[in-house]
Amino acid sequence: MTKVMEVLFSYAQDYLEKPLLLLEPEYETTLHHANSQEQRLLALLDEGGKELLDDLISERNLLHSFESEALFRAGFRIALELNR
Repeated sequence: MTKVMEVLFSYAQDYLEKPLLLLEPEYETTLHHANSQEQRLLALLDEGGKELLDDLISERNLLHSFESEALFRAGFRIALELNR
């Protein structure tokens, strides 16, 4: 991403993302269930399993970050095209 896009993306994350997520009726319930399931799974794992799970979650989070940035850029491009 260009510097300008990075600034806009950061602004959207800091100020717009949470209010928009809260408009989704199932967001908080799903977040709570995911956190609960993660804790239950961690309780079942030994240290090696916990490390493996942590690595998996980190990789999935990185992929989600790439996907979020791509969707942001796509939305920005669409907005520019609609304003021509």
